[in-house]
Amino acid sequence: MVRLSKSPLPLGVTIESEKDYRKGEVLSTLTTDCYEKCYICEDKPIKINIEHITPHRSDPMLKFDWNNLFLACGHCNSIKHTKYDDIIDPTKCDPEMHIALSVEITDNFIEQVKIELLSTDSQATQTVELLELIYNEGSTDIQKIECSNLRNSHLVPNIRLFYQFIQDHKKEPELGYYETICKEIDRSSIYAAFKRKIIRDDPELSVAFADVLQ
Repeated sequence: MVRLSKSPLPLGVTIESEKDYRKGEVLSTLTTDCYEKCYICEDKPIKINIEHITPHRSDPMLKFDWNNLFLACGHCNSIKHTKYDDIIDPTKCDPEMHIALSVEITDNFIEQVKIELLSTDSQATQTVELLELIYNEGSTDIQKIECSNLRNSHLVPNIRLFYQFIQDHKKEPELGYYETICKEIDRSSIYAAFKRKIIRDDPELSVAFADVLQ
């Protein structure tokens, strides 16, 4: 997860039904604000869901509250559902201040997502639990397969390529990999939280890319 900003709805546009946030200017604005990716796992979804960050079961008004709507993939939405009702709102605080994400190899040589809690905030704690299910565990057998597919077919290859960009940049900085890395660590990039941590953890790179990490 990375910090997001919510644009105001276009003048004259209202949300009064499910149809209103599944099409037109509402959907296009929401998609742009979420960088065209799932706000939870940061993958670009094939199956797009409009996710209510705070479940609306106890307050029907939340169903049509613009500030409560986010773009999500089917995998994340099905796991979060209504169980996780108080996670970090990335438009209100920076998730990277509370959670650190990285890919690590386990003792069984399986690549897993390491999720570190950086604060004692209750929303961060709940978000870590959710991310653990999304990236590593799942709640059902089908979700476990989805987790594996997310990691092995999407996340890990992308991060490996990012490491290659870093190596190439260090070996031949004049070839323009600086600009490539800047794009990769911009919050609009898929898995930006993972890539930004990699840069922060490198003393040399954290200085070179300090402006982009802000």
